[in-house]
Amino acid sequence: MTDPADLRVASPALTAPARPSLLGALALALVLAACGGDQRSTLPPAPGRGGAIALRHLTHDPEVYADATIETVGVVVRARIGHMNVYELSGGGGVRVVLEPTSAFRRDAGQRVRVRGIFTVTFAIGYEILASRVTVAGSL
Repeated sequence: MTDPADLRVASPALTAPARPSLLGALALALVLAACGGDQRSTLPPAPGRGGAIALRHLTHDPEVYADATIETVGVVVRARIGHMNVYELSGGGGVRVVLEPTSAFRRDAGQRVRVRGIFTVTFAIGYEILASRVTVAGSL
């Protein structure tokens, strides 16, 4: 009786060592080049030269900065939320960024300040910065 293993014919494609193909390498290079050319980064914008994050970036990508210690610059203005008087940073494209503790900013109203603190988002107020350091950056 003949063994079935003896009847198989070895195919040269199966027994030959793998050889790199110039055409395959070129196709792979084209595919990789097409994937990365025009893609926009999904990373949040980096801080500016002074280490501050622009207010517009904080309010555009709040989930990235939530509960993080940040530094930003803006003008302190007085605002009203319901029956509360608060102080907020102006310069965020019209979006409110409240400064806490709000009473600490009364003397800074109308001035450009650099604020360092924890950026948070609340249902009652919206965006706020729990300030740990404030430096007057200049008057308008």
